[in-house]
Amino acid sequence: MSELALTPKNETGTKLRRRRTGPLPGTAFVTEWTLEQTAGTAGTSPVAPVVLVVGFDGSEPAKRALDAAAGLLRGREGRLEVVYVAQDPAGSTSSERFEASPSAAADDLEGRLAHEVRARLDTTEPTWHFQRRDGAVAHELLDAADELRRHRGPDATIVLVVGGASNRHVHVAGSVPSHLAEVDRFPLVVVP
Repeated sequence: MSELALTPKNETGTKLRRRRTGPLPGTAFVTEWTLEQTAGTAGTSPVAPVVLVVGFDGSEPAKRALDAAAGLLRGREGRLEVVYVAQDPAGSTSSERFEASPSAAADDLEGRLAHEVRARLDTTEPTWHFQRRDGAVAHELLDAADELRRHRGPDATIVLVVGGASNRHVHVAGSVPSHLAEVDRFPLVVVP
């Protein structure tokens, strides 16, 4: 259970909102134990197939998440769904997006990321699939997991795996892991 901490009162004496200081329920931070427990699926049979939806953008946290996800499936039936989410540059307008031909740059980045995923996973045991989606990262990862649940049925074990925020400010301000944990539809593994 996570702890809640009271923030100080402001200068008028009004209490400020409480903020969460620990992880939300359903969120696992990777340790050797959680690697063995496969992100909250400890109650399921170790031979039951599991699908791990891994957010991947080529960053160091994403690489660690991909490696951890491959390790979670070692010796277990399942697959990896590696999802790259292309986002519009912050502050760009729709006219800027069309003038700069971002689709060519996005396609190039997508190709490089797909190649990197292939290089990291071709020597590993689990089967995997790479896909690109466009939009907000947390939303698109949840949509990918929802689609897999629809295709595989309500009893399918779907787990989200993401890298932790690389700096504390992003984590506090609202990172992808914190948004996914708030939704709490799927077990979540955050790889530090």
